[in-house]
Parts: sequence; C-alpha cells; structure tokens
Amino acid sequence: MNWKDSLLFGSLNGAMMAVLMIVNVISRVTDGASFEVTMLSFLVVILIPPFLLKKFKSDEISLIQLIPVSFLTFILPVFGAVLGGPDMGFEWLVLIPMAALGGAIWSFPFAGWNYYKNSRIIFQEE
Repeated sequence: MNWKDSLLFGSLNGAMMAVLMIVNVISRVTDGASFEVTMLSFLVVILIPPFLLKKFKSDEISLIQLIPVSFLTFILPVFGAVLGGPDMGFEWLVLIPMAALGGAIWSFPFAGWNYYKNSRIIFQEE
C-alpha cells in the first residue's frame, strides 16, 4: 500500500463512519437503550467501514491500518462532535468532512511508514 492510498482510504473510512453515525443518531438507536445496545451500535459504526473498504478494494487495503484509524477517528472527531452537536439539522452534514479530515490525520503515521518502506525498496533496487 502506498502512502497516498493510506491517506485516501483513511479519509474514506472517516466519511463512511460519519454517515453511519448520522444514521445512528437519526434512527435513535441509542436513545433510552441499554449500555450493551449502545456500545454495540458504536462498534458497528466503527467496524463496518474498514471491512466494507476491504471487501471492495481487497488488494489495496490493510485492515491492520484501517481498524486503528477507525477507532481513533470515532473517538475524537466523530463521537466528540456528536456529543456536542445541536439537534438534528443540516449542521450535522459538517460531520462528514470533519470525519474525513480526521481519518486522513490519523492515517498520517501509516502513510509515513508506507512512504519510508516504499522508498527503501526503490533505493535497494538501484
């Protein structure tokens, strides 16, 4: 996986999580639900995007990179914005680019590692 794919799929992962979280809030799955149901719905929001991306682009994606990015993106940009967000309205659409940016930011260490690893391979061949 090259560094550009790491950033791209990290941001796609974040955007998909934001859409799923908006659906979760609109459907009111967590309103008045037990702790187990709430945590299960959050776990579904966290784990569906990496596995969907892996299913559609299996040769270009590593779950070892996407799952940690997914958890970190959920904790900071997605869950924080949902807790502090207003009532459901068009303001919630800001969550999608925010989560995409968060996914790209959390993907920077993996992108840096992929850049370093791929540049070493190129220099060893010369």
